[in-house]
Amino acid sequence: MAGKKPQLIMRRPHLRDLPAAEVPAGYVLRHFRPGDEAGWNGLMDLAFERQQGQSDFTREIAAEAPYRAERVKLVLDDEGTIVATASCWLTERFGDSTTMLHLVGTDSAHGGKGLGTAVSLEALHQGAGEGQARAMLLTDDFRVAALKIYLRLQFEPVIAHRSHAKRWRKILDSLCWSERFEHILSGPRESFE
Repeated sequence: MAGKKPQLIMRRPHLRDLPAAEVPAGYVLRHFRPGDEAGWNGLMDLAFERQQGQSDFTREIAAEAPYRAERVKLVLDDEGTIVATASCWLTERFGDSTTMLHLVGTDSAHGGKGLGTAVSLEALHQGAGEGQARAMLLTDDFRVAALKIYLRLQFEPVIAHRSHAKRWRKILDSLCWSERFEHILSGPRESFE
C-alpha cells in the first residue's frame, strides 16, 4: 500500500511591501474573539470537506503553544457568519524569523470575491508585525484555488521531498507558470528536519 504523499511546501522569502488586506462591501475582516469557535469549526468542516463536527478550534488552534487570538484572522459576511479564515503561526520547523500561514479556509459559496487573499494577507501582516521576516505554508495538490492565491501572494514552491518537483511541475504546467519556477523545480532539495 502506498504511503500518503507529504504536503507541498511554499515560501514567501520576505514580508516586505505587503499590500493592504481589503474585503468587499458586506464583509468584515477581524481577528478571532471568544464565541467564534462554532463558526470557525463549521467553516473548517466545509472548507476542508470534513465530516460535520470534525473540526475543533480548541484542539486544532487554542490548545497549541503559538495560539493568540490576534493570530487567527476571520472574514465575516453581513450576517456575522465566518466565511474565511487564516492564521499566522510560529513553528520551529522552518527556522527563526519565519511565520507559517496556517489553516487557510474559505466558504466556496463566497468564492471569487478575494476573501482568501484578504484573510491570508491579514495573517501575513500579523507575522510581519511580530517581527517575522518570511513566511512558509503547507498545502495539498488538489487545493488549486488556494495555490493560485499563494502564487499571487508571491509564495514560491519548495522542493523538500523526492515527490515535490514532479507534483509541482504538474500543478504549475496546468497554471502555465512552470517557466517562472524552473530554477526551483530543477534545483536541489531542501531539508526542514
